[in-house]
Amino acid sequence: MKPIIGITQGEPTGIGPEIIAKSLQKSSLFRFCTPIVIGEPKYFRSLQKKVTIIPPLAAHSSSYGALTQASRLCLEKKIDAIVTAPVDKQRVSKEEGLVFLGHTEFFKKMCEKQFNHSFHSTMFFISPKEKLALVTTHLPLKKVSGALSKDVIQKTLLNVHLGLGALFKIRAPKLALLGLNPHAGEGGLLGQEEVRILKPAIQWARQQRICVEGPFSADSFFSNRWQLFDATIALYHDQGLGPFKARNFHSSTNITLGLPIIRTSVDHGVGYDIAGKNKASPLSMIAAIEWAIQLAKHKRSLPWGQNNLL
Repeated sequence: MKPIIGITQGEPTGIGPEIIAKSLQKSSLFRFCTPIVIGEPKYFRSLQKKVTIIPPLAAHSSSYGALTQASRLCLEKKIDAIVTAPVDKQRVSKEEGLVFLGHTEFFKKMCEKQFNHSFHSTMFFISPKEKLALVTTHLPLKKVSGALSKDVIQKTLLNVHLGLGALFKIRAPKLALLGLNPHAGEGGLLGQEEVRILKPAIQWARQQRICVEGPFSADSFFSNRWQLFDATIALYHDQGLGPFKARNFHSSTNITLGLPIIRTSVDHGVGYDIAGKNKASPLSMIAAIEWAIQLAKHKRSLPWGQNNLL
């Protein structure tokens, strides 16, 4: 049976509806999945005869309502995976009267509410060239140091190690952990996080037979050393995604590891500057849909108890 892939509309005044419509013009996708669009039907008139369109939950704004609807459908096993178009975090926060930090945090909260269980979710980016994970997600830079702990690092390393093994069939994957401070702290001279947090977490990981090296100084690591590893673990958003997107923009996909649902996403924002001009590239959305298909098929074959890798 083909997996059912739910695609959320994203910010309606951005490029979300455009890249969804363009992606679903690729007829080969329909051979491998049954896509449905979760969003306001008025934004997808060109698709109404081609795919099922499920409206957002009415109690919310269309962007947030689409996410809530998608979460409900996936947790109820009515769809096999979620693919998210980009949203405007500031607008969602204002319209909903809450602090919306991002999709990763949203789906983590929804899963925890459903299962009454704490999950450690990890933002994981893949491209044909490389793989990157983030320890923290959407945090102000001044809060990054306080958000780091040995436990958080350990859980991230474990998520990535298990994910690479289960999803990509990489035996004994090699991981690289970046440092926080300039030159990875210079032995504590430029900061203590590497000494107090990162090195003990690495030692723990090695005891669990997780192959990890570091902490590496981020300023030189991305020149060519990243190619020696199966995945890089960055400590904060721009530390990893700046160099990653410079090499992989429009060819990478965001996958959420550590949750009992499958969620993939594009690697870019709402694109207000090109919205409505028919200039948006659907390549990242197509890649996100294709990865959702692969992961949905793979999840069905995972032994019970490993599904939370996704």
